[in-house]
Amino acid sequence: MGSEVLLFIPPLLGLIAIIWIFRRRLLVRARGIEAEARCYDREWRTQGGGPTFLLSFTLADGRRMTCSADESDVPAGTRVGDTVTVRYDPQAPGRVETALSAQKPLWKRMDLITLTLVEVVFLALALR
Repeated sequence: MGSEVLLFIPPLLGLIAIIWIFRRRLLVRARGIEAEARCYDREWRTQGGGPTFLLSFTLADGRRMTCSADESDVPAGTRVGDTVTVRYDPQAPGRVETALSAQKPLWKRMDLITLTLVEVVFLALALR
């Protein structure tokens, strides 16, 4: 395998990651079920940034699920004990996001923006 071909591996992996994240978000929006989650804890990052909120909710079949959400994905002023609306995919309950996060346009998601910028840089390097 030539070194030219190896240059295209990082952009290809980045493209796969972008498609994976995009698909996951679209599935939650398309077939997601809303549930009320209770904030049961708040973790603080050690190196800057805001807190991560730990949420617990009950699935339609009665099982309990937990998830985490960044400060920008929960309503302002959320504290331990408050409720937050979440949307989850009933076919894969691990696919969950807060209702506030689900309302954001996909192009306003920092993970997609960052990944896309990194993808552009890798592609530019590969095409030089």
